[in-house]
Amino acid sequence: MEEVKALRETLERVEGKLIAAGKMYGAMSFAVWLVILMLYYVILALVKPSWQFNVLYWPIAFALAMKFSGDIWKRFTRLAGIEESRKEGIKIALVWLLGFILGWVVLPAMLNRPIDTEIGLALLTFISFSVGGMFLVAMRSEREMIPAFAVPALLIPVTYNMEAGASLMAGFGVGLGYSITVLLYLYSAFKAIER
Repeated sequence: MEEVKALRETLERVEGKLIAAGKMYGAMSFAVWLVILMLYYVILALVKPSWQFNVLYWPIAFALAMKFSGDIWKRFTRLAGIEESRKEGIKIALVWLLGFILGWVVLPAMLNRPIDTEIGLALLTFISFSVGGMFLVAMRSEREMIPAFAVPALLIPVTYNMEAGASLMAGFGVGLGYSITVLLYLYSAFKAIER
Protein backbone atom coordinates (compact mmCIF):
# COMPACT_ATOMS: atom_id res chain seq x y z
CA MET A 1 0.00 0.00 0.00
CA GLU A 2 2.89 2.35 0.78
CA GLU A 3 4.35 1.68 -2.68
CA VAL A 4 1.07 2.68 -4.35
CA LYS A 5 0.93 5.87 -2.29
CA ALA A 6 4.55 6.73 -3.16
CA LEU A 7 3.89 6.05 -6.87
CA ARG A 8 0.79 8.27 -6.76
CA GLU A 9 2.73 11.13 -5.14
CA THR A 10 5.50 10.80 -7.74
CA LEU A 11 2.98 10.87 -10.59
CA GLU A 12 1.28 13.94 -9.10
CA ARG A 13 4.63 15.74 -8.89
CA VAL A 14 5.42 14.85 -12.50
CA GLU A 15 1.97 16.02 -13.59
CA GLY A 16 2.46 19.29 -11.70
CA LYS A 17 5.79 19.85 -13.41
CA LEU A 18 4.27 19.20 -16.85
CA ILE A 19 1.43 21.63 -16.13
CA ALA A 20 3.98 24.18 -14.91
CA ALA A 21 6.02 23.72 -18.11
CA GLY A 22 2.89 24.42 -20.18
CA LYS A 23 2.15 27.55 -18.16
CA MET A 24 5.74 28.74 -18.58
CA TYR A 25 5.40 28.24 -22.34
CA GLY A 26 2.30 30.47 -22.24
CA ALA A 27 4.15 33.11 -20.24
CA MET A 28 7.12 33.08 -22.62
CA SER A 29 4.86 33.36 -25.68
CA PHE A 30 3.34 36.58 -24.34
CA ALA A 31 6.64 37.84 -22.89
CA VAL A 32 8.40 37.72 -26.27
CA TRP A 33 5.70 40.02 -27.67
CA LEU A 34 6.13 42.34 -24.69
CA VAL A 35 9.83 42.63 -25.49
CA ILE A 36 9.06 43.33 -29.16
CA LEU A 37 6.41 45.93 -28.30
CA MET A 38 8.49 47.74 -25.69
CA LEU A 39 11.57 47.75 -27.96
CA TYR A 40 9.41 49.33 -30.66
CA TYR A 41 8.30 52.10 -28.31
CA VAL A 42 11.88 52.75 -27.17
CA ILE A 43 13.00 53.04 -30.79
CA LEU A 44 9.98 55.23 -31.56
CA ALA A 45 10.88 57.61 -28.74
CA LEU A 46 14.57 57.78 -29.63
CA VAL A 47 14.62 58.17 -33.40
CA LYS A 48 11.06 58.76 -34.68
CA PRO A 49 11.44 56.19 -37.50
CA SER A 50 9.81 56.46 -40.90
CA TRP A 51 6.97 54.29 -42.13
CA GLN A 52 9.57 52.14 -43.92
CA PHE A 53 10.95 51.16 -40.54
CA ASN A 54 7.53 49.77 -39.58
CA VAL A 55 7.37 47.80 -42.82
CA LEU A 56 10.66 46.13 -41.85
CA TYR A 57 10.35 45.97 -38.07
CA TRP A 58 7.02 44.17 -37.69
CA PRO A 59 7.57 41.32 -40.19
CA ILE A 60 11.05 40.69 -38.77
CA ALA A 61 9.66 40.84 -35.22
CA PHE A 62 6.87 38.46 -36.19
CA ALA A 63 9.35 35.99 -37.71
CA LEU A 64 11.59 36.10 -34.63
CA ALA A 65 8.63 35.69 -32.24
CA MET A 66 7.29 32.74 -34.23
CA LYS A 67 10.74 31.11 -34.27
CA PHE A 68 11.12 31.60 -30.51
CA SER A 69 7.59 30.37 -29.72
CA GLY A 70 7.95 27.44 -32.11
CA ASP A 71 11.21 26.32 -30.51
CA ILE A 72 9.71 26.52 -27.03
CA TRP A 73 6.55 24.70 -28.19
CA LYS A 74 8.62 21.85 -29.70
CA ARG A 75 10.51 21.45 -26.43
CA PHE A 76 7.27 21.43 -24.46
CA THR A 77 5.56 18.86 -26.73
CA ARG A 78 8.64 16.64 -26.54
CA LEU A 79 8.72 16.97 -22.73
CA ALA A 80 4.98 16.38 -22.32
CA GLY A 81 4.82 13.64 -24.94
CA ILE A 82 1.95 15.29 -26.81
CA GLU A 83 1.37 15.55 -30.52
CA GLU A 84 0.84 18.87 -32.25
CA SER A 85 -2.62 19.40 -33.72
CA ARG A 86 -2.36 20.74 -37.25
CA LYS A 87 -6.11 21.42 -37.23
CA GLU A 88 -5.83 23.68 -34.17
CA GLY A 89 -2.84 25.45 -35.69
CA ILE A 90 -4.84 26.22 -38.84
CA LYS A 91 -7.78 27.52 -36.77
CA ILE A 92 -5.47 29.80 -34.80
CA ALA A 93 -3.79 31.09 -37.96
CA LEU A 94 -7.20 31.85 -39.50
CA VAL A 95 -8.31 33.74 -36.40
CA TRP A 96 -5.15 35.89 -36.57
CA LEU A 97 -5.68 36.51 -40.28
CA LEU A 98 -9.29 37.57 -39.66
CA GLY A 99 -8.15 39.79 -36.79
CA PHE A 100 -5.59 41.42 -39.06
CA ILE A 101 -8.17 42.07 -41.78
CA LEU A 102 -10.74 43.39 -39.31
CA GLY A 103 -8.32 45.56 -37.33
CA TRP A 104 -5.99 46.87 -40.02
CA VAL A 105 -8.17 46.88 -43.16
CA VAL A 106 -11.93 46.96 -42.46
CA LEU A 107 -11.98 49.16 -39.37
CA PRO A 108 -9.79 51.99 -40.72
CA ALA A 109 -11.84 52.02 -43.95
CA MET A 110 -15.03 52.51 -41.92
CA LEU A 111 -13.76 55.24 -39.61
CA ASN A 112 -13.36 58.93 -40.09
CA ARG A 113 -11.15 59.67 -37.10
CA PRO A 114 -7.70 61.23 -36.76
CA ILE A 115 -4.99 58.85 -38.05
CA ASP A 116 -3.53 58.33 -34.55
CA THR A 117 -6.98 57.31 -33.27
CA GLU A 118 -7.46 54.92 -36.19
CA ILE A 119 -4.07 53.31 -35.52
CA GLY A 120 -4.91 52.88 -31.83
CA LEU A 121 -8.31 51.39 -32.62
CA ALA A 122 -6.81 49.10 -35.28
CA LEU A 123 -4.22 47.75 -32.84
CA LEU A 124 -6.73 47.19 -30.03
CA THR A 125 -9.25 45.55 -32.36
CA PHE A 126 -6.61 43.35 -33.98
CA ILE A 127 -5.25 42.12 -30.63
CA SER A 128 -8.57 41.72 -28.80
CA PHE A 129 -10.17 39.85 -31.74
CA SER A 130 -7.13 37.67 -32.50
CA VAL A 131 -6.16 36.69 -28.95
CA GLY A 132 -9.82 36.38 -27.92
CA GLY A 133 -10.53 34.25 -30.98
CA MET A 134 -7.49 32.08 -30.29
CA PHE A 135 -8.81 31.59 -26.75
CA LEU A 136 -12.29 30.62 -28.00
CA VAL A 137 -11.28 28.24 -30.80
CA ALA A 138 -8.39 26.39 -29.20
CA MET A 139 -7.41 27.44 -25.69
CA ARG A 140 -10.48 27.75 -23.45
CA SER A 141 -8.70 26.13 -20.53
CA GLU A 142 -6.02 28.86 -20.59
CA ARG A 143 -7.86 31.36 -18.37
CA GLU A 144 -4.58 33.18 -17.75
CA MET A 145 -4.73 34.68 -21.24
CA ILE A 146 -8.05 36.49 -20.73
CA PRO A 147 -6.41 39.83 -19.78
CA ALA A 148 -4.41 39.75 -23.04
CA PHE A 149 -7.64 40.30 -24.99
CA ALA A 150 -9.94 41.76 -22.33
CA VAL A 151 -7.77 44.81 -21.49
CA PRO A 152 -7.40 45.85 -25.17
CA ALA A 153 -11.14 45.26 -25.77
CA LEU A 154 -12.07 47.43 -22.77
CA LEU A 155 -9.87 50.24 -24.11
CA ILE A 156 -11.56 50.40 -27.53
CA PRO A 157 -14.36 52.82 -26.46
CA VAL A 158 -11.87 55.03 -24.61
CA THR A 159 -9.55 55.12 -27.62
CA TYR A 160 -12.37 55.96 -30.01
CA ASN A 161 -12.91 59.27 -28.20
CA MET A 162 -9.23 60.25 -28.04
CA GLU A 163 -7.96 62.98 -30.36
CA ALA A 164 -4.25 62.49 -29.59
CA GLY A 165 -2.12 59.78 -27.98
CA ALA A 166 -4.49 56.97 -28.94
CA SER A 167 -1.85 54.77 -30.59
CA LEU A 168 0.50 55.19 -27.64
CA MET A 169 -2.25 54.37 -25.17
CA ALA A 170 -3.29 51.37 -27.27
CA GLY A 171 0.27 50.00 -27.29
CA PHE A 172 0.61 50.36 -23.57
CA GLY A 173 -2.87 48.88 -23.09
CA VAL A 174 -1.80 45.80 -25.04
CA GLY A 175 1.40 45.75 -22.97
CA LEU A 176 -0.64 45.90 -19.75
CA GLY A 177 -2.89 43.04 -20.85
CA TYR A 178 0.10 40.93 -21.88
CA SER A 179 1.95 41.73 -18.63
CA ILE A 180 -1.02 40.61 -16.53
CA THR A 181 -1.22 37.46 -18.64
CA VAL A 182 2.48 36.66 -18.10
CA LEU A 183 2.07 37.22 -14.35
CA LEU A 184 -0.98 34.92 -14.20
CA TYR A 185 0.80 32.19 -16.19
CA LEU A 186 3.81 32.32 -13.87
CA TYR A 187 1.55 32.25 -10.81
CA SER A 188 -0.24 29.19 -12.24
CA ALA A 189 3.11 27.52 -12.90
CA PHE A 190 4.15 27.97 -9.28
CA LYS A 191 0.79 26.65 -8.08
CA ALA A 192 1.19 23.57 -10.28
CA ILE A 193 4.66 22.89 -8.92
CA GLU A 194 3.43 23.18 -5.31
CA ARG A 195 0.81 20.44 -5.80
